[in-house]
Amino acid sequence: MERATNGMVFEIIMIAVAAFAGALVSGLGGFGGSFIIVIVMTPVVGAKAVIPLIGVYAICANLSRVAIYYRTVAWKPAIQFTLASLPGIYLGARFLKAIPEVAFLAFMGAVLILILPARRYLKAKSFEPGLNTIVGLGLLFGFMSGTAAGSGMLVIAFFNSIGLSGPLLLGTDAVIGLVNATTRSGTFYSMGLLDRDLILLGLFMGLITFPGTWVASRLVKLMGNRIHDRLIEVFIAGSGLIFILKALTHTG
Repeated sequence: MERATNGMVFEIIMIAVAAFAGALVSGLGGFGGSFIIVIVMTPVVGAKAVIPLIGVYAICANLSRVAIYYRTVAWKPAIQFTLASLPGIYLGARFLKAIPEVAFLAFMGAVLILILPARRYLKAKSFEPGLNTIVGLGLLFGFMSGTAAGSGMLVIAFFNSIGLSGPLLLGTDAVIGLVNATTRSGTFYSMGLLDRDLILLGLFMGLITFPGTWVASRLVKLMGNRIHDRLIEVFIAGSGLIFILKALTHTG
């Protein structure tokens, strides 16, 4: 009995640490926290349940960032991008059933690697996207978010490429992520993939995102926009390499 209790306490602590670490990473770079949740929570709830769980967790994680950065949000492109992303969620889920996973992993990795020189070129040219560009990329983001965790890196890469950085970048991404996570969670719930236990677990983890996001916001303020831009590049390149490595080692 005591051993079982100790095991339960350890599991709760492990979940809390993962939630805090996920919020800290997402708070610094705008994405990446979901990868930590996938690694830690898959053995706990199972591979099929972890994606709906991330949806609930992401609602709280993005809500905590909106609460901190709501004064630094580029509202117009955020709304345009978000509205365009909504139908993409459904299209992405349908596409996931058809495409081999290895092809999807390789595609995501290649996109992220190529984004790095593209973002520098766009910054050098002071590129300002029109409505068609924002809508098209918003649809692509929704499409990607309907297939796998970690699609938030596309939002960060795009908005950072057109000049958003620091709190302005993180606040804009948080608004988009909040709507996206809420839509995904509603879809999972309607399909019976998100039950009461998963919702409660996601909310417990979500509450821990608030202190994690606050710590991250202090670090972002201290490092300044230039260092934060370099950190974003490291996150994007690292994520791209991880996707390609997964594609090369895929055995499914």
